[in-house]
Amino acid sequence: MCHGICMILQSFGLPIAGLLFRMIDDSFDENAKSGSWRYIYYLMYYGVDREELAWELLQTNWDKYAESYNDTSFTMGYLVEIPEVFDTPAKKDEVAAFFASKADSIGTGKKTVNETLARIQYNIDWKASNAQDVKDWFNALP
Repeated sequence: MCHGICMILQSFGLPIAGLLFRMIDDSFDENAKSGSWRYIYYLMYYGVDREELAWELLQTNWDKYAESYNDTSFTMGYLVEIPEVFDTPAKKDEVAAFFASKADSIGTGKKTVNETLARIQYNIDWKASNAQDVKDWFNALP
C-alpha cells in the first residue's frame, strides 16, 4: 500500500523526499493525530530504496521524538528498528555511534537498539555468506 502511494505521488511529479520531510515536520504539530509520524516512516521504510531517507529523518528528528515518546516503549522500539535493514559494517558503525551518542534519550528503546545492531550484523554475515551464490544463481538463469 505505501509503495503504491509513493508511486502515485511520483506520477504527479511530486518530490517524494521533500514531501515526506514536510509530513514529518507537520506530524509534530500539536493538532496532528498522535502517532501519525509512524505511517510516514512506514511509507519510506517499506518503499523502494527509502531506508536512507528514513534513517536521515530519524537522526534529524531524534530529539523531538525522544521528548515526545521516550516513555512509550512501543514507539521508541519502532524508531530504533528503522536502520535494521542495513547490511554493511560502515552502516553498523554509523548506527552504533548514533545511538551511543543518544544513550541518555533512548529510554525504553535500549533493548531494541541492541537487537537492531544484532540484525545489522546478521545482514552483514548473510550477505558475506550468500551474496555470491545468489548472484551466480541469477546469472545462470536462461
